[in-house]
Amino acid sequence: MGEPGYRKRCTTGENMLHKVSFGDRLRIPKQRHFLLGVLCWALLCIQLSSEGQAHPLDPLTGDELISVRDILASSGRFSGETSFGWIQLDEPPKRIVQDYHEGTVYPRLADVTAIDFQKRKAFRVIVDIKESRILSLTDLKTLQPGLIPRDTGLATTIVNDDPQIRVALINRGLHIPGRVSDSIPLQFIPFGPDPGLAQPGARLVRVLFSSDQNSVNENGPFLDGMMAVIDLYSKRVIKLLDAPGAPIVNAPHDVFDPKVRAPETAAEPTRAARSNDKHVTIEDHTVSWKNWGFRLGFNLREGLVLYQVAFDDNGRKRPVLYRASVSEVLTSYDDPSQLWSWMEIFDEGSIGLGYSSTGVRPGYEVPADAVTIGTLVPDPGEPRFHDVLEDRIYLYERDAGTTMYYQQGPRTISVQSTELVVGFFASLNNYTYAFNWVFRQDGSINFEVTLGGQILTKLVPSKACETCEKIKNASGAEDKNLTVQQTGDEAYGTLVYPNVVGVNHQHWFNLRLDFDIDGESNSAMENTTGRIDGAAVERGLAVTHTLLRRASDTKRSMKDEMARTLTVFNPASVAQSGRLAGYSVVPMENAATAYSEARETGTVGFSFHSFWVTPYRDGELYAAGAYPTQATKEYKDTLYYYANEELIQNRDIVVWYSLGFTHVPRPEDYPLMSSMKLSVTLQPDGFFQRNPLLGRESKDTR
Repeated sequence: MGEPGYRKRCTTGENMLHKVSFGDRLRIPKQRHFLLGVLCWALLCIQLSSEGQAHPLDPLTGDELISVRDILASSGRFSGETSFGWIQLDEPPKRIVQDYHEGTVYPRLADVTAIDFQKRKAFRVIVDIKESRILSLTDLKTLQPGLIPRDTGLATTIVNDDPQIRVALINRGLHIPGRVSDSIPLQFIPFGPDPGLAQPGARLVRVLFSSDQNSVNENGPFLDGMMAVIDLYSKRVIKLLDAPGAPIVNAPHDVFDPKVRAPETAAEPTRAARSNDKHVTIEDHTVSWKNWGFRLGFNLREGLVLYQVAFDDNGRKRPVLYRASVSEVLTSYDDPSQLWSWMEIFDEGSIGLGYSSTGVRPGYEVPADAVTIGTLVPDPGEPRFHDVLEDRIYLYERDAGTTMYYQQGPRTISVQSTELVVGFFASLNNYTYAFNWVFRQDGSINFEVTLGGQILTKLVPSKACETCEKIKNASGAEDKNLTVQQTGDEAYGTLVYPNVVGVNHQHWFNLRLDFDIDGESNSAMENTTGRIDGAAVERGLAVTHTLLRRASDTKRSMKDEMARTLTVFNPASVAQSGRLAGYSVVPMENAATAYSEARETGTVGFSFHSFWVTPYRDGELYAAGAYPTQATKEYKDTLYYYANEELIQNRDIVVWYSLGFTHVPRPEDYPLMSSMKLSVTLQPDGFFQRNPLLGRESKDTR
């Protein structure tokens, strides 16, 4: 550790680097041969010291994190019961980054969360690494940061020491010979909304108890009617719900038990596709692929972040996005019963996508020709204050198929394209998400999130589908349509197995897209397509553009019947035809929020609309705000308040796009669901003079 700035560039060869780590020493596996001839990889800003930073957006290095540790320890401002977490680079203001050139002096700040369990307080700490001092210390008062590793350790001890929990479990027929945590799987979940139980100044977490003591899989049906709420500051159980519930049944939920899975058939080995192209390079944290270029970043909250995305248009490097990230992930279970009504989990703000990231293996979770990258992350539990998460980011090319085709008689023009996938996996208890940014040769960018895992279930008395019986009895009974409402045990879910209901829920993802279309001065307009009605028009289809003036005007929801899209454009960048250079956000799958209007101004407000546009402001990065975990209705650090009355024309603007999925479980989702995908496309709209696929990529055959 502690070497000066070191860079390496790879330009040739099939001997590819398989694992490289942000901020860590290069480790090259011996004799590692890869079939990914298309890619050429290099070391990503290896162990840069704080003396020779390569770029203002580079993640914190190992040396810098050691400095952060020492500055905090020597400050005398924290008790011995203080834990640190959620540490990341406090990104410089955008103007500093945009004005950067080699030799420019810029700040290096660390954003640190400090939780003092002795004082029962949490703080936001900004550490100035270059000046070796604490720049600011902000008391968060009633706000609570997301969970840190110490929280689950404390909660486990509290559960084990509570005699009421032990008695309640034994009374339900469970065998608890020693510690509760050794006898039954526990699930610790952020507190969620519960006005009747919320306590200012408390740090709360909920505990659910598995009904199966003998399974490897910890996400089986929870005990019905039992739940505990723990205050981590006072180190006690403040509420134990122990109500009569459905009896325990032996449900086949343990997917690690071979008896639960069908007999496995031998899988064909995956093979990497060869390519003769060599168009991808990584130098420091910068990726170049064909005409695309961008910077990679990774932090414990957002996971993968892309910076300074640009397209090389005939030798002109044209900016598209300054920063692109997932700003929040929300999972809400929509059963109003006491055991489920609070279950509203901010997977990013309360748990962390980077914290929950998981390593991937070429040939298994990602294609065999994928290249994986490790990332150095802060870890206060380590003496060096940091660790390396292996194989967290992946990059691979995939076949995009025939992306352009035209035929006239015996002649055809066709284009076979590839696309570059950059992403990471986050495993959040029962669900795992794959977040992918897909760069295409036609200048478009797709964002894809793949959902997989195990649905959450609850035990119920019903052994058979009561709704199905109603439908069966009503079928053919009358010569009219009949409506059958699900009721009883299936009122808010689906019976997926006798005595087991999969609970209805929604997944919401918000993207923060800081567009810089040919520069920072941008505007936004809504585009709607509709049929022209009238006696003189038998068939007509017209487009209406609405120029959006204020941020508060931009709250728009997707409407299929209007083919609604949103275009960000640069009024000063005009093509030969007079078309303004822009990119359109084109929705694909989506959903309508299950929340009532009373929740729109709060942390879940981003689920109410598909499109939002706000003025760029330094530090506004998260749709649910920086601290959504125990936020009250007075909390105003949310997207709803970002989208105020300020003008958004001809200025630096940010698009926030929400995409959702309403999951009504099916029997086929149990015990494991098939993966499903949500996506949105960022499509050039007037950005190019003509289709970028034309030219050398197209082939004229006779």
